[in-house]
Amino acid sequence: MVAVPQPDSVPAFPAPSRSGRAAWLILAADGPATEVPDRVPSMAVRVVADPRRFRDVLLAERPRLVVCAQPPADAGALELVAAERRRRSGMRAVHLAPPDAVEARLAALSHGFDDALTTAMASAELIGRLLWLDAKARARPGTPTVLSIGDGLDLDLAAHELRRNGEEVHLRPKEFGLLALLAAHPGRAYTRRELLHLVWGEGHLGGARTVDVHVRWLRSKIEPAPAEPVHLITVRGIGYRLDLAP
Repeated sequence: MVAVPQPDSVPAFPAPSRSGRAAWLILAADGPATEVPDRVPSMAVRVVADPRRFRDVLLAERPRLVVCAQPPADAGALELVAAERRRRSGMRAVHLAPPDAVEARLAALSHGFDDALTTAMASAELIGRLLWLDAKARARPGTPTVLSIGDGLDLDLAAHELRRNGEEVHLRPKEFGLLALLAAHPGRAYTRRELLHLVWGEGHLGGARTVDVHVRWLRSKIEPAPAEPVHLITVRGIGYRLDLAP
């Protein structure tokens, strides 16, 4: 997990690209990576299945985030991405390979890829990781990696931890994802539908009750008095927002 930018620096979640160029470029023929354009419609995402076409788009449009799924990525495509990553400090690169391709993922990391994941990963988690990497690529130097919520609580997205006065507070994966999303834009109200879409993914069969249950769990861990929340606030008729301590 990576740093959450401050609200007045750079948005942590999708923003339109300029000039119609791809902000994210994905080389994939199937799997969760091909679902990204539909799941993040406000981001300019281009998915190609041909390594030669991928090379042309990468060099012409200079996307800030690149995903290479292997297959169809070949050695040439991976070498090109690694070289571009070394040349462009603002670019981020992610490698995808089947679960048993451990050596391929480790090799990608050793060549400079920012992350190496399996093609079996759920699309919701993949998209969450891509969003945070993209935020990191656009963040200003010196952006803090730890966000203070208040009451001794620190949300550390680099370490993927919530700590109270230095002691870790255990969170379930979706609890952390929900808290991290709300913390990205403190004060912004998200609808339950938005939270389900961004944290659980469109394939999730649950409804608003799923969000409400996780909010209740989070309040029991972050609020001084869970029945009278001062951080994780219900916005009547809309959903929830996170308020940080002043």
